[in-house]
Amino acid sequence: MGVWEDDEAAAEDRADNHAEGDVSQAPSAPARRGRAPSSASGARTERGPRKKLGDVEEVPAGRVTAIHERRSGSVRYLVAIDGRPVATVSAELIAELGLRVGGSVDVVLAQRLRAESSRLAVFDKAIDLLAVRARSTRDLQMRLRRAGAADASIAAAIERLQQLGFLDDDAYARNLARSRVLSGGVSRRRIGQELQRRGVSREVADGAIAETLEEVELDEEGRRDSRARSGCVPCDPTMPPRRSSGSMPSWLGAAMRRMSSRGSSVT
Repeated sequence: MGVWEDDEAAAEDRADNHAEGDVSQAPSAPARRGRAPSSASGARTERGPRKKLGDVEEVPAGRVTAIHERRSGSVRYLVAIDGRPVATVSAELIAELGLRVGGSVDVVLAQRLRAESSRLAVFDKAIDLLAVRARSTRDLQMRLRRAGAADASIAAAIERLQQLGFLDDDAYARNLARSRVLSGGVSRRRIGQELQRRGVSREVADGAIAETLEEVELDEEGRRDSRARSGCVPCDPTMPPRRSSGSMPSWLGAAMRRMSSRGSSVT
């Protein structure tokens, strides 16, 4: 396994841990690393089953007592009913449903809030995964499904991401193929195998490789001369910008959410 593959594996772990959890539960104090949470009596407590992505508790009917940003500058808002935080929503959904502090929430509206909060959790997880590195549609679907997301929520998130241009298998395949070709020492067959491992269809992979080889052939000598002078090797376009801490840029996921929070009930 190469260095970039090690970095990618570490980034994958950070993405899974970075995604926002279901906020219908109040945050608890972090337990010490390596130790199971303890009860007041000092006895060790067992952790319950891992919560599925998009699994939101039932939203009760009642009166809206608070609507506030999840954190400063966030485009996600926490809605509290009768003093209890129950759902995370977008500004667009707040406007669409006419939510306001003091307003009432009936059973039908409560069900809508629960469904939208669930879909939004899946969408935000997808944003976090894409903020780590570019991905194919199939790769993203598999990771969301592995986290427990429902197929309907995954489909809605994928559709919205494609509309926004955040998910594009053709562009993804071209960029990765070009990076591998310009890096040298990688055969066409191996590039195709890598693309298919990453979830790109064979048809899209073959087209991207053919297009890349045609483009590179036209200016191959000039580019090689330029690279020889500068000593530069094309970076992997599927990876985020490197930082000294090795973590993904904190602003990237937030920026993608902000860009996506326009004109969609999913966001």
